[in-house]
Amino acid sequence: MLSPEPERHLMSDAKLPLLHKAPVEELRVHVARSGLAIGDTARVERLADGRIGVFALMRQRVLGLIPRWREGLIGNLGPLAEEVVSPSLDHGDALRVRIVALVPEYLANGFPPEVHVSVWGDPRHLSPIIAALVPTSGLELPPRAQGRLSRLEMI
Repeated sequence: MLSPEPERHLMSDAKLPLLHKAPVEELRVHVARSGLAIGDTARVERLADGRIGVFALMRQRVLGLIPRWREGLIGNLGPLAEEVVSPSLDHGDALRVRIVALVPEYLANGFPPEVHVSVWGDPRHLSPIIAALVPTSGLELPPRAQGRLSRLEMI
């Protein structure tokens, strides 16, 4: 007689987007000279002051002449992005971080340069932050205008 098949626990290594495009704040690098490109791999790590820093391989020059690649701090995630990523980082989840947008100084047109990252990971540890973003008081829908199309149902 065949023994019953043991119960299997399915594991999923599929990563889902936690942050599609989050700005990196307080940039600590000259974006145009850093050698960063869209699609570069980055990583996030909690800093000594409690904020979450974004690190990536950047081009640095030795004695101003010899270029070499070293990992360095680009900047910090903003407070909302930090709140989304923090639980996954605290649980030790593997996160996939990529640079998805760059605006170097010479293209910023008088504005500060920008770096945006995308963070993918396991959404099991996401905390419900949407309730904090949506105001619950004072939300009233405007009255519907009566017209010839007012009987149509909105999908």
